[in-house]
Amino acid sequence: RPETRRPTAMRAVLLSALFASVAAFAPPTALVPRVVDAPLTKALVLRGGGVISKETFATTLVVSNGLFGLQFLLIPKFFISQFFEKELDAFHLFFARFIGVLILGQCALLKVCPSETTFLPALITQIAVGIMGPLKAQLTLDPKMPIHLFPVITVFVCAGLGLLAF
Repeated sequence: RPETRRPTAMRAVLLSALFASVAAFAPPTALVPRVVDAPLTKALVLRGGGVISKETFATTLVVSNGLFGLQFLLIPKFFISQFFEKELDAFHLFFARFIGVLILGQCALLKVCPSETTFLPALITQIAVGIMGPLKAQLTLDPKMPIHLFPVITVFVCAGLGLLAF
């Protein structure tokens, strides 16, 4: 009967495609030694070892965190209502603006101080902020989805850039 053969034929095609894709992504059977290009190695040594520079990491933090800080300072009610279904009182608005000033202060320090000096504290702070801020809110505060994934992803992408600069 054609109607019973069709699903069987479709399954065979799908299984063949699945096995072909698994075979395509399987690791090679023989280990091939990795050759590192000498100019790349020299460039990384000149930079201090990181894939990106510490200055690039600092600039990324100034831009991304600065935008969050400006929103906390200037439009806290709108900014927080984007991510949460909560009514804000004067207490929460006070703390949001206060946090905005702190974030912008950190951005100013990152901009004017040498990146060699600010790198490690900035990296540790970014990781801690990611865990205690957006990630904790994601896990415990029932934020609006999917919009709240933006700060979660942004904070950890910035932290990842910092690890690449290490």
